[in-house]
Amino acid sequence: MASIQSKRTRTGGRCYYVVVAFGTRRKWIRAGDHNAAKILKRQLEMLEQSKRLQKLGLTAERKRIDDFFREYAANMKIRTSANTSKRYLGVINMFLVFLRMFHPNIKDISQIKSEHLESYQLQRLQSIELKKAADGEKPGNHATKHLPLPQTVNYELTVLRSAFIWAHQKQLIANVPTKHVKSLRVARRKERRILSQEECKRLLKTAENMAKSDKSLEVYHNALTFILNTGLRSGELCNLTWSDIDVGNGVIKIQPKDNWSPKTYSREFFLNDTCLKLLKALKSREGYVFKSLTGHQLNSDGLRHMLFAVSRTAGIKDFSRIHDLRHTFNSLMQMNGVDPGTMAKILGHRDLETTMIYTHQTQDHLKKSINRLNLK
Repeated sequence: MASIQSKRTRTGGRCYYVVVAFGTRRKWIRAGDHNAAKILKRQLEMLEQSKRLQKLGLTAERKRIDDFFREYAANMKIRTSANTSKRYLGVINMFLVFLRMFHPNIKDISQIKSEHLESYQLQRLQSIELKKAADGEKPGNHATKHLPLPQTVNYELTVLRSAFIWAHQKQLIANVPTKHVKSLRVARRKERRILSQEECKRLLKTAENMAKSDKSLEVYHNALTFILNTGLRSGELCNLTWSDIDVGNGVIKIQPKDNWSPKTYSREFFLNDTCLKLLKALKSREGYVFKSLTGHQLNSDGLRHMLFAVSRTAGIKDFSRIHDLRHTFNSLMQMNGVDPGTMAKILGHRDLETTMIYTHQTQDHLKKSINRLNLK
């Protein structure tokens, strides 16, 4: 970027300069009067980036794309949580596969332009081959590939933007190529589906009946019950160990492990009677709290599939997201009089605005609320 600056001369006049910034370096070019400076600035800005840098005697350090992203990933690993680092690595891998498939001639980080990132947005929305190539032999249920939603691609662009800002700070590129790339338009989200208290009871009763006929499903019944009574994220529940539980005092701690850390910060809160009764009934008191009959750790995919099966059997429509159990917990707690500040501490939110996003009200509650006042 270029700007016009001036300095006072020995005779008391002013001399104008065009200052060109490249990373932390500055190049001052003497222009003379103000009009000459404006003309020079315009000429420099019309030059292509590579020619401009060459003219100014500024050259970027050449860095291969693979090497750059390897360094960036290592930097992120020590500065972010394990889950965040994993998500960033997934985005980086997707972008590198995209470059190999659609722009194989790009080898250096300084070659990436805004048009390449716009191409990335388009291919992510349209190319199922790109997703298949990036996923590879990814473990889990990936037999059916789905194209991402626009908001997912917008998140990926945010990750890439942070990488290019880091490259700019290290003087590997003259400009951040994401600067002029616009986010994709996102359709208005549907209202979150939360369960009423009656639906919660029906869901858990159905899960209990399914567990009676299949002993291996008992852990899922317990897990769904625990989430509806604590608002835990699925990752927090799956990584919960007995060292996090103080049954005697009724306290639960959400804290980092060697291979996992919470999305936000460590926290602790009290458990209700339902959760304490559930924990006391469990026979094993070692390792993970929620695990299969074979002793394996519960996973989020298994929880999601179980929720879908239970809600379908219970006749509860449009409810298949584990995270919506967290929304349900928060909403029902606030509708029963718990203040948002307390809920923020239980849910692990840094501010009340996030907690209020999680707050929804059932139609019955809205109807009862409006009828609390009847002026005649």
